[in-house]
Amino acid sequence: MPVNYQAILGIVMPFCDSSTVSAIMKTCRALHSEGISFLLAHGVVMEDERDIKSFIAFARAEGGRRLAYLKELTVTAPSLSRPIATALSLFLSQYANLLIIETLRIDHADTHVVTLEVSESGATSAKFLRALDSKLEHAELNMIPPSPDEDRPDGPQDYNCIKLLQHSQNTLTRLSGSAFELMTPWETPTYSQVYPHVEKLCLYNNDGPVTIVYAHAFPNTRFFRYDTSAADMEVIGTSFEEHVLVRNMNIIQQIELNSPWRDLEACHASLIDLFLLGLQCHVRRLHVMGNFMQPSHLRTVMMDTTPEYMCLQGYDVNILTKGLTNTMKQPYAQQLRALEVVLMVGGVLGPAAVDMPRVVEGILDMLRPLKIRSFGLFIVCCLAPPRRLRNSSLCPAERYLADLDIDAFALRIKDTTPTLQSVVVVMRMHRARPDTTVTIGADVEYGPDAVEAIALQSALMYLSLPPLYPEAGGFE
Repeated sequence: MPVNYQAILGIVMPFCDSSTVSAIMKTCRALHSEGISFLLAHGVVMEDERDIKSFIAFARAEGGRRLAYLKELTVTAPSLSRPIATALSLFLSQYANLLIIETLRIDHADTHVVTLEVSESGATSAKFLRALDSKLEHAELNMIPPSPDEDRPDGPQDYNCIKLLQHSQNTLTRLSGSAFELMTPWETPTYSQVYPHVEKLCLYNNDGPVTIVYAHAFPNTRFFRYDTSAADMEVIGTSFEEHVLVRNMNIIQQIELNSPWRDLEACHASLIDLFLLGLQCHVRRLHVMGNFMQPSHLRTVMMDTTPEYMCLQGYDVNILTKGLTNTMKQPYAQQLRALEVVLMVGGVLGPAAVDMPRVVEGILDMLRPLKIRSFGLFIVCCLAPPRRLRNSSLCPAERYLADLDIDAFALRIKDTTPTLQSVVVVMRMHRARPDTTVTIGADVEYGPDAVEAIALQSALMYLSLPPLYPEAGGFE
């Protein structure tokens, strides 16, 4: 009876060490493929740069499919050169969707890891972060919202960046992330952890707004971005009374606990979030994200934050109401030195609901009461029909914009108020005319870091965005 040595070696491999498995794999093609799972079953240890280069070459074979068998990865290399560190970083980013590691060990992490980015972080990643003794300077943590049946022995702490990064309290300067759970009981509204060097704080898809938590944990924040998750907004509700309740709680806590936030350089948030946060400090540059607009909310936010620059960003033309004009007539709007409006024309409204002559007059009415020195208007056309109807005739609003003399319009804007020195009007993504920019007062010199110069800088940014309709002239 002939002996099937290939079958015998296949049976033996699960009981062999890595070097023996590697030797067996070289005997034939079938065992070479079969041995991958047994070879990686013991995990991978990278002790120096040669190990890292070898691992990357090995794992890239077969399109990265070998990584499905890797469950344990250990890095003990005491130091890495920049090329090797870059190669490892690119490799991990490229094959992140195939890499499912149950155990990750990093020796000497406290001396090397300065920037940490973690996507789809959950309870397992939280254990790693709590054990990580690195002194991080920058961190980005994007959490996975837990499922109802998930075992959560540490509860919300697994999704609490303030607790997870506590080893970096004295070094962290920038933090961003999503789906954090940072709410606290009313009787103990702050954490013991404090990050005094964080200047940039971005919290996306966050749980309900608790302003004193952010101000106490990150007392020297200069740039703040905030966004409440849709699920938590549903819990808060939609009524004005419910919004006032949350807002008042935040204001009381900031006053009673002496919030360290005295002024912010910039804040980006939706109008609802700004209202709920109830910021009790000066905000030099206030970015109000659309599309919800309630003039009473805006009036309250402007009174509390007294911005020098304000941007109404991502709104459709229905914001241009008498209520908004009346808001601009009030004393708390007179400290504005610069204003920008980004109109997504037809972004929410149907084409038939867009009355462009009325929109133009609404813009001029809004500006007349102000004492601004700089104004930027960015018109983004969202009126085009579906691609299959792209060759259809222009709707009335599109025809108006196609024929609009933007130079004359910019001059009309400048004449609305005697204080205006700089005007920028940009039109983008119109399917029948090229992108257009008109600037008045480009030669006006403002001081260093002046808010009046922001509109000119924004114009360059908007023009650098990729075109929506490449077939139109001037889009390349």
